[in-house]
Amino acid sequence: MKNRLKQGLCAGEVVIGAQLRFGAPAIAELFGKAGFDYVIIDTEHAPQTPIGVQAQLQGLASSEATPIVRVPNNDPDVIRLYLDMGAGGVLVPFVNSAEEARRAAEVCRYPPQGNRGYGPARAAAFGFDADYFDEANDNVVCLVIIETAQAVANIDEILAVEGVDSCLVGPFDLSISLGIPQEFEHPRFKEAVETVLAAAQNAGVPPGMDVDAIPCTSETFDAPIRDGYKMLLVDGDEWMLHAACKNVIDCCEQSKELLKS
Repeated sequence: MKNRLKQGLCAGEVVIGAQLRFGAPAIAELFGKAGFDYVIIDTEHAPQTPIGVQAQLQGLASSEATPIVRVPNNDPDVIRLYLDMGAGGVLVPFVNSAEEARRAAEVCRYPPQGNRGYGPARAAAFGFDADYFDEANDNVVCLVIIETAQAVANIDEILAVEGVDSCLVGPFDLSISLGIPQEFEHPRFKEAVETVLAAAQNAGVPPGMDVDAIPCTSETFDAPIRDGYKMLLVDGDEWMLHAACKNVIDCCEQSKELLKS
């Protein structure tokens, strides 16, 4: 069982991923082939179905990108389902305490490290991967989203939980929780983000960060990499497809204006 995301994080490398909401297997395959280390299938904020998620997992299987499912909540049954379907890990929203982090981490691992029930189905090649059980605990990743003031206050305890592989700040919900909606330059928001980063580095947990990569330049990733972030998450299918289309239209309009002059 190969998990490019887990291998990169364990090696201290910087890994990059994108998030998908359209539910199209071909788009998932395209993102995987593009070379992302991991691709997140978002079932929290998009009308995804288990059947649709499985089709996207199958599309991603033709690439080396690690498929991660962003689950709608910290529900053990949902987490087990997507892991059994072949996800390389899960991204769990609104983790606010060590207890909630432990609940997510334990359901990602088989006993004795956790309480995941055996039935990996597609994850174990429908029974033909005899090594899946022995390798799963070391390869599946549990990622948590820090998106409330409560989570920031409890960040040291959350990241001390065994089995939490990385964390991401949910900037919009965190800013709302702090009472400063979308004020990402506000000192209180910056202080919260810096608190999470410092806690991750102190705990030896590779920190993750959302990066606005539209438009993308050679300097886009300089600051987060310099700050020590290891798991970078950029825009996904909605934003990138729109940006590409908008760029074509803008270029055409510019040419038309030039020809008029």
